[in-house]
Amino acid sequence: MKDTELFGRLSKDILESASFAVCKTIFSHGSISIYDHSLAVAQLSFSLIEKSPAFDKACVVRAALLHDFFLYEWHIPGKRYLFHGWRHPAIAAKNARQIFGISDKEYSCIRTHMWPWTLFHPPLYLEGWVISLADKIVAMREALLCRGKRHSLVDPHSRGLL
Repeated sequence: MKDTELFGRLSKDILESASFAVCKTIFSHGSISIYDHSLAVAQLSFSLIEKSPAFDKACVVRAALLHDFFLYEWHIPGKRYLFHGWRHPAIAAKNARQIFGISDKEYSCIRTHMWPWTLFHPPLYLEGWVISLADKIVAMREALLCRGKRHSLVDPHSRGLL
């Protein structure tokens, strides 16, 4: 990623919000927080498209940052977390719309980022394909780097974080 200034302008409102800061307390893969995972996905997505005028860069950065904005610790056993892989894109898109007022295009990119897991919801925009690919690359890297490393499974609701 070369244009860090543009990335910073496009991501500032999300990265500085208290709502997004909650993602530091929710884990993704091993000991990686949703915050760190989402930032890595946004940075990779942006670096893949930053030289192309064909992409909506604001959409890519914002949707990538919010693609896992589901706001619950999904590793805790229970009915709510069953089928997390299939359900969280819709939950994240809804939360992002309510809290950040995202566009329809950003909503679609978040909603479809888990394709092909969400079989009937493939990305509708090039930006969505980029985010989906970047998410898979980052998740694979995190899973391989974090093998055997686990976080403590403390529900953020019980700590008054959500």
